[in-house]
Amino acid sequence: MILDYWKKFSRYPGGKLVFGWMLGFFIPYSGSITPEIQELEVGYAKVLMRDRRRLRNHLNSLHAAALMNLAELTSGLAFISGLGKGMQAIVTHFEVDYLKKGRGDLIAEAKSEFVGIEEEKKCQIEAIIRDAQDNIVARGKATWLIRPTKL
Repeated sequence: MILDYWKKFSRYPGGKLVFGWMLGFFIPYSGSITPEIQELEVGYAKVLMRDRRRLRNHLNSLHAAALMNLAELTSGLAFISGLGKGMQAIVTHFEVDYLKKGRGDLIAEAKSEFVGIEEEKKCQIEAIIRDAQDNIVARGKATWLIRPTKL
């Protein structure tokens, strides 16, 4: 379903921004980083987080919680874009390794090999966050529980 909305909006000028705003409306905490979805396809997501003062910490770098939020959102988009119909997912565990101070605009990417699953299962997806110089700033690993939607 999320992929259908992405395909609908992303083909128009400004559509990617509109999609990001809609995502932020429906997932308010993820919207707090004002994510800009660059690419979304079955099992893959690429998300931009612009460097903003409100996301910075006392060390003048992007806050660890903003990086975690970006990694979790990116892993979720990659994972959820490949879900079978009638399935839902929720994070049950998340871990992140901070490797470098995040400064400037950052790009997160995640790939999911879990596509079309239609039974309850736990799946781990990694999101890698890079800076403009292609340095890895952080790696986030989300464990997603997938199961049939409860009516």
